[in-house]
Amino acid sequence: MNAEQKEQYYRSEYLGAPLNNDHIDHMNFRCQKSLATWIRITAATENRDVSMVIRRLLHWAAEQEGFDKNGI
Repeated sequence: MNAEQKEQYYRSEYLGAPLNNDHIDHMNFRCQKSLATWIRITAATENRDVSMVIRRLLHWAAEQEGFDKNGI
């Protein structure tokens, strides 16, 4: 993703499916320390919360596998 695509994703989070208690589920996962560090650095670089970066990356990867984030 280029910078414009990332910004468009973050804007769409505010306009897309609400992240309220009816539409969210909390998940924890283990990952390599180097990946966790990279995610934290990426979040700091993009001036975003770590969870926002993880959701962006997870949505992107899931869409490659057929996930429709709009739920259609």
